[in-house]
Amino acid sequence: MKMQSKKQKTLHRIKIIKGHLEAVEKMLMNDVYCVEIIHQSLAIQKALKNMDSEIMEDHIKHCVVEQAKKGEESKIVQELLSIYKYK
Repeated sequence: MKMQSKKQKTLHRIKIIKGHLEAVEKMLMNDVYCVEIIHQSLAIQKALKNMDSEIMEDHIKHCVVEQAKKGEESKIVQELLSIYKYK
């Protein structure tokens, strides 16, 4: 049940982020002042980073622990390194 509530929370965050992204699109279409658009964009980026952090934390607490118990250290290292290539 705990995992489902985290999933629901993440899906809810995505809906909020989508709404903000749609607002940026409207701002662009309506020629809103650039700095205002940038502020909105930065807020979206921060929300995405926070979501990524929560997903990563959950992954480490659950998936990585299970992989370590199975002796899958190589898989753990590959996965974590692949994530940091995007940072």
